Amino acid sequence: MTTVYIGSTLMWSGSLRDIFLMAEDSGLQGIELWAQQFIYRGFDENEFKELMESTGIEACMHSQSWDLNPASMNEGIRSQSVKEIIRSIELAKRLGINEVTVHPGHRTVNCECVPYEDHLRRSFSEILEAAENAGVRLSLEIMEKIPKEFVTDMQAMRRVCGNMFDKFVYTLDIAHCDSGKEALRILEEDGEHISKIHISNRRGNKFHTPLSEGDHDMKDLIPKLAGYGLPMVMEGFDESKDFSTVKDNIGFIRNILKNGGEEK
Repeated sequence: MTTVYIGSTLMWSGSLRDIFLMAEDSGLQGIELWAQQFIYRGFDENEFKELMESTGIEACMHSQSWDLNPASMNEGIRSQSVKEIIRSIELAKRLGINEVTVHPGHRTVNCECVPYEDHLRRSFSEILEAAENAGVRLSLEIMEKIPKEFVTDMQAMRRVCGNMFDKFVYTLDIAHCDSGKEALRILEEDGEHISKIHISNRRGNKFHTPLSEGDHDMKDLIPKLAGYGLPMVMEGFDESKDFSTVKDNIGFIRNILKNGGEEK
């Protein structure tokens, strides 16, 4: 069975009920709730739990990441970034969510003169302790290959995580990959460590475009990704009131998979 989630930022203007009902009415299995959206929009924790129970929709959470940098050379920023990620972990625990996606940090300035990996490793240790205490699993996201990002492949993840590597799981983001072949190679080599796949397209250096708009041939790629049996989370940002992007994405996936094209 293909498992598809809605990334809640595709419905930035929607209420919690809007997001849950979109997933339920579309026959999808879950949502990835962005903690920043939940906090900024002032969503209600009890309403969330009631909607989870009444709809049967599953949920994971994406931790706060905007404006944060757990690898920062500025100790105040690094420390506050860790606190905000832990705040997301604690929110997940209260909501009954058992997995939180976390963005690794990036370089403050693009040079080798600062031990960013050491700073990030310390942050990982702190958030891992908080997650273990909360009974929440952490999924670290492989980032895009742009200046200042340095955790852009599984080799870098292994190096930064060190002996913590097996205590995390990992999120593969298709828009962060330079090609479909790269994404499939990661799944072949490290699929046992991957907990979910973020799906969106990209056009050049514009990331998280709709599935039908971009450089990746998603008609070819999505059935191959579905064959791995991992949850696929539709990602992007849409502040429109008509939720056009998520509706288009849902239609796109339905058309691709309607004939059961899920073989690797």
